[in-house]
Formats: sequence, C-alpha cells, structure tokens
Amino acid sequence: MGFGLATVDLASGDGKADNRAIEGTGSRTRLEPIDGVLLVAFLVVAGLGIWTRCLMVNDGALFLSAAWLGSAWDLCFSQFAGRLVSHFLLFGPAWAARSALGLSSDAYMSVAHALYFATPLALWLMIRAVEPHAVFSRLYLAVSLALVYFPTELIVGAGLWMMWAALVANPARTAGQVAAITLILGIAIVFTHAAVALMSLLYLFAGSALSIFGRPFPRRTLVAAAAMTVLLLLGYLATTALLPHANPPAVRALAANRFVNPWWMLATLGQSPMLIAMWLLMIAPGANAARLRWRVSSTAMAVIAAFGLWFAVNGVSQITWVNLRHTGAYALVLALALAIAAPLDVWQAAARRALAFFAVIVVAAAASYSVDLILLERFVDRHLAPGIVDVEALPVAAAWPPPLQMHSLKRVFFKWTAGDDYVRDVVVPAYDWYLVTLAFQSFFLSERSAVLFHRIPEGGWKVFECAPVKRALDHARDELDARFLRFVLAEGYCVP
Repeated sequence: MGFGLATVDLASGDGKADNRAIEGTGSRTRLEPIDGVLLVAFLVVAGLGIWTRCLMVNDGALFLSAAWLGSAWDLCFSQFAGRLVSHFLLFGPAWAARSALGLSSDAYMSVAHALYFATPLALWLMIRAVEPHAVFSRLYLAVSLALVYFPTELIVGAGLWMMWAALVANPARTAGQVAAITLILGIAIVFTHAAVALMSLLYLFAGSALSIFGRPFPRRTLVAAAAMTVLLLLGYLATTALLPHANPPAVRALAANRFVNPWWMLATLGQSPMLIAMWLLMIAPGANAARLRWRVSSTAMAVIAAFGLWFAVNGVSQITWVNLRHTGAYALVLALALAIAAPLDVWQAAARRALAFFAVIVVAAAASYSVDLILLERFVDRHLAPGIVDVEALPVAAAWPPPLQMHSLKRVFFKWTAGDDYVRDVVVPAYDWYLVTLAFQSFFLSERSAVLFHRIPEGGWKVFECAPVKRALDHARDELDARFLRFVLAEGYCVP
C-alpha cells in the first residue's frame, strides 16, 4: 500500500496525531492504482472533449468566443462578476493564450479546450499536495471527471472547497491556521458558485449526524464547516447586493439553476438515470466503511455499475452533463463526510472497485456523447455556406430540425432508435436547444467564413451586452471578426 494508516483519535477532536498520518500517506508523490485509473479516465474524457470541441454546444461557446473576439472581461466575464474566480481559472488561460500566441481560430479552439481541462487537473494536484490522505483528491478527481463536459463554476468551487476540507482535516494544524485557511479560501470560494455554501452546510449537517450516531467525525472540522458556511452565505449576500447582474436574460438563467429544489433534483435523476448509479458508487464505499445500517454488497455494486453503464452508452445527451451539477456537488460532500468518519484503510479498500466502476461509466458516457457531437458537427458542416444564414429560412429540402421540446422514454433508455433518422430526429434537437450556440459553433467550425444561426426569441438566452460588442467591433482583429460582431448586433444576439 502507498498510504500509511492514520493513528488519530478523530472522536476526540483534540488535534493530536501520530506524524505517520501526515508523512506516511504518499499522496503527494505516489499514485495508487485507483488514482491511475481515474487519471487515465480523465485524460481520455479530456482528449475526446478537445477532439469534439465539446464546449461549443453549451455555455462554453460564449465564454471561449468572447476570449477570441475581444476582451473576455468586457464581453462576458463582467456579466458574472460574482463568479469571477471560476471564470478566470476556467477560461482566463484561453484568453491569455489567444493574446500571447497569435493563434489561428482552429488552433485557438484546441488550445482553449486543452487549457480548460487542465484547470481541474491542476486543482487535483493542489489538493494532493496538501491533503493528509488521498480521500480528498480521489473524490475530487472522480467528480470533476463527471462535471467537465459542462463548464459549471462548481468545477472550481468544488476544487477549492475540497482543498479547504483537506487542509482543515489535517490534525497537525493549529486552530489559528484553520481559521486563516477558512478565511482565505472562503473569500476565493465566494467568487465561484453559490451552491458551495450549500455544500458546506450539508457537510456540517452530515458530520453532525455522524457524530451524534457515534461515528468518529472530528469536532474541529464541524466548527470549521460552520464558520465556512456562515462566511460563504454572508459573502454571497454581499456579492449579490454589490455586484448585481444587469443582463435580464442572464438573471433569469441564473435564477433557474435549481440547486435547492429537491423535486427538481429528483427530476434530473429521472432524465439521466446514469447519475443514480454514479452517485451511489461514490457514496456507497463510505456508507459501508462507516458501518451504517444499510450496506451495498459487492453483487449490488456490480448491478448498479451495469445499470449506469447501460444508460451511459444508450441514454447520454447534452442534458446529462447539464443535470450533473445539480446533484454532483452534494454527492461529493456525502461521500467525503462518510469517508472521514470511516477507518481510512477500510474506505480505501471499499472505494477501489466502486470508483473504477464510476470511471468506466463516465468514459463510456463520454464516448457515446462524442459520437453525437461528431454527427452534429457533420450535420452543421453540410449546411455551411459562405456568409450568414438563418436556418429557419432554409428551403424545405434542407430544413433544420426543431429544438427538443420534451424528453421521451426512448431517448432516455435507448436513444439510438428514438427517431427515424438518428441525426435529424435525435442528435440535432437534443444538442441545438440552446439556439444561441449554433452561430458560434458554425463560425469557428467554418474557420470564420460562415455563420448558421437561429433567431433568438424574446427573453432568450443572451450573454453579451451590445455596448461591449460595439467596443470589440471598434478593435476587431480583421474583417471576419468584424462581420461576426456586426451580426451579433444586427440579429439581436446581445442585450441593448
């Protein structure tokens, strides 16, 4: 084994520990086989994402396009100033690379995607550098593996939060150090995503419940969790008041993120059953190791994995990755709380198989998703023509499929036969429902020579404001960028 076993009296919470709990972990320099499995899975998922330009069918299209077209802060980041830490870490490197390297649009897209995927990997390495044992980095790598196909700010928020949890869990740290760590990282986390406050609150509740029922959850961690919860809630109230969103569509979109609605969370699991298996596989090892009343047998674990694998191959679509963020952060917190309350060696043994199953499911889902993205790209490419084309005005022979209006059981259970023509009836409606992203996707796919677009309905999703677009137009790199920026202004792709 590459990890030493902690000899800490966690129930006492007095901060005393045998130094082997810190020095013997090997977490900073040595990968256990399961860490290698998760890392290889992440690299496979990232490689597929770079190849298929997975961010160009969701919010990522707007952030990456802003970094290409002008000042990313002026065009896009400033619309979400309360999440600036997440946006700068996820998309700031692409903006810097575009400014420094003089890339072509095609090379920029590949580099931008690679730098995006590098962010959670860097956070994982930072967690490994400070954790007392590998529970923290291992769980973060697993959840980030699942989150990365949708550019949620929780990728950064959860990473910084897990770094905080790892630091305060180290029994060698003094109370003063824990307080300073909580304050410094808490301020940074405030500017990631509001759901991280709910993660801290759940961590506090879960840890308290485990303590009440006699599980050895360290009391000092509970105090730190309470402090972090208060700090984050106050921080989010302050940023909401001091950095209000002026963009009405952005306000409506953010308000629709239902991280506190249990019925919505259940609905997302129904839309994407793969998630049920994934979160059970993440939580079950801690439940087993902590000796809770319910246990998941090895046979049941294999059945859960098979269930998840079926839906990963046959039911994944863009909505799967969108739905992940609503429950993934909370599954991570529960998995961590249970792991901390369990003997380290028992949790590690229980987690190996479950997390390996988890990795296989996510890689299978990524492969299935990549097939869809390749088919979508070919469909878009066949419709490209020089200039700017409204797809709703295409002739009947080349009519564009309407966006997906509702989810059917066929799409959930076996998407491959959910329509007479899989690309026309399933892929395009499922991946083009954003409407706004098609213009950006086609612009870069054609190397800036063509734009296919939908007309955005009243109240539709628009990130850009027109004033920054006009400023970007004044400093456009060339006529191709200038033409696209004029399109954004002329076709109502920005908020006046």
